[in-house]
Amino acid sequence: MNRPRPATESALGTLALIVGVGIVLSVLNVVPSGTTQLVAGGPNQGGGGVVQNQGNSPTTTTTAPGANPQTNVPSSNGGNSGNGSVPAPRAGLSCDSQHNGGSTDRGITSNQILMAATTVTDGPGASFLGPMNGAMSAVQSQINRAGGICGRQLKLLLNNDSWQQTLGQKYIQDFVQGSHVFGLAVNPDSEGLYAVAKSGYLDQQQVPVVGSGGQTSLEYTDPWIWPVGTATVSQMHIMAKDAHDRGASHFAIAFDAKYRFGIEGAYAFEKAVERLTGHPIPGYNGSFNNCDQNSRFCGVQPGQSSYTSQATQFNNSCFGVSSNSGNCDFVAYLMEPDLALAWLGNRAPATPKFGMAGAQPLFDRQAFANQCQDACNTETGFVVWTGYQPPEGAYSGQAAEAKYVSDLRNSNGSSDVDNQFVEGAYLGMNLLVKALQTVGPDLTRQRLKAVLDTMTFTSGLTKPLAWTPGHHFANDAAMGWRLNYSNGAFSGFSAVTKFEVDPWLAQDLHAGG
Repeated sequence: MNRPRPATESALGTLALIVGVGIVLSVLNVVPSGTTQLVAGGPNQGGGGVVQNQGNSPTTTTTAPGANPQTNVPSSNGGNSGNGSVPAPRAGLSCDSQHNGGSTDRGITSNQILMAATTVTDGPGASFLGPMNGAMSAVQSQINRAGGICGRQLKLLLNNDSWQQTLGQKYIQDFVQGSHVFGLAVNPDSEGLYAVAKSGYLDQQQVPVVGSGGQTSLEYTDPWIWPVGTATVSQMHIMAKDAHDRGASHFAIAFDAKYRFGIEGAYAFEKAVERLTGHPIPGYNGSFNNCDQNSRFCGVQPGQSSYTSQATQFNNSCFGVSSNSGNCDFVAYLMEPDLALAWLGNRAPATPKFGMAGAQPLFDRQAFANQCQDACNTETGFVVWTGYQPPEGAYSGQAAEAKYVSDLRNSNGSSDVDNQFVEGAYLGMNLLVKALQTVGPDLTRQRLKAVLDTMTFTSGLTKPLAWTPGHHFANDAAMGWRLNYSNGAFSGFSAVTKFEVDPWLAQDLHAGG
């Protein structure tokens, strides 16, 4: 299907309002390439002062967690961040705008920390990645209304690239070399982030990327990226191992062959199946762009008007008379919600004995579960996997989950709190805030990097996460939740596993372009 391309016009202009003493008002800047700038209001503002392309400005939020900065951070004798030590702060600084050191680094002034992100508000990934913007702005507004970080307000520039790798790469470069941002926050667009990581740009420019979702493996191997999500490759390892432990031996997978998360995850799933069963998935030949007859390794391009022919062929390979490998007893789907719904609308003649499962993009109430209905309501069930604790089941009453739901609902009452990429964005922004607070007034990229590489982040939404130099696979676990239906309508999620750890962490990282 045809998707609109993001605007590429550039407009420059700055509107500054300074009114009164001690009141920080919202500022809207028009910046290059159609960028939306989010600037939360100061402590006396009733609203968040957020401007968004989709018109979902936050309303009143609550006090930010950990608003008081930690200024006595670990330090070393000026060592660089390569070995995990934190460079000593400059003496005489304190956490207020008059004494915080002013312009301590690129994108930093006495009253501002300038961050950015490329986002996905249209195109194939918009249904599950677009809502992440609301979670980011909720945390941003919250911390700014609590007084900011050491006298500095957190400012965030957003630019939609429609999940296009080349465009996302350009926008990130524009942010760094044009807008001179301090770093990237969460960055919902995994494609553009992959491009700048692969090219070495982040390392060359020393751009910290804090709180990413972990869709691509380079987010874990680049020393300037700190993901909070469980890697797609880890989720697929865990999914395959869980199914095999339950008795599955005949595996199949249908996946998005256009975007990196699909290619990398399918490769990791296939390699896991080889380890577990001693043979590859039928049809796997090293290619990711075909779905040949009798193949159970099926790469699909999103945006097609119909998948009837491909889906029927795939279903027949699993359950048809031409199948010579035994019926599929477990089928994995590694797709974004729109593609998965279109694909699953072509029903298979049977259901796999050990069920069907989807990776984290399908853990989404509004975009997937509510709409899947009969296709997911099978006797053996459809399970979705996540690296976070969703606000469901036994977790729904826990303090961290209740606060997450309250913060999102106060910011935007229509937020899908079950969308696990929304929860990841909330978690990623809170990691950024905590790290900035820990660095204190002498805010530099090297000091931030060193703090992140020596900290353990406990949020209550995941297991405690810890990053060290050379090892950013902080979140190594995932859990499965079944989609339940009653009278043809989605009725909720129920946990079918606890957190399971990737048995082959940091293995099977597909290196292709």
